[in-house]
Amino acid sequence: FPLREIGGDSSILMPKYTLKLPGVIMIFLSQGLCLDPTAVTKAFTQCHIIIYVSIFVFAVYPAVVMVVTTLLESMGYSKYFCTGMVVTSVMPTTTAMSTILTTMSGGRVPVAVANATL
Repeated sequence: FPLREIGGDSSILMPKYTLKLPGVIMIFLSQGLCLDPTAVTKAFTQCHIIIYVSIFVFAVYPAVVMVVTTLLESMGYSKYFCTGMVVTSVMPTTTAMSTILTTMSGGRVPVAVANATL
């Protein structure tokens, strides 16, 4: 492809600034404009839900994955595979992903946004 370099990060088009950044801004802006401001304010006051989700995401789930990966490693699975699973289990989801999954499951989107931003 003779024009492949034109889409590269160092090209004259600078896609990092002309495509990626505006795209991310548009996604977050459109999602934010769809939320009810009173619902978002109420979501930030529901600390018990945010604390529960945070404990589950950052303590319970990684602990379960640690047990599973220990078992898998003892069964002969690769050490690197098991380490990758542990690292992936402690990484938080993005705001967009948690919002999309919460919307699809019929959950409380403002609470998901509040939890993802904290």
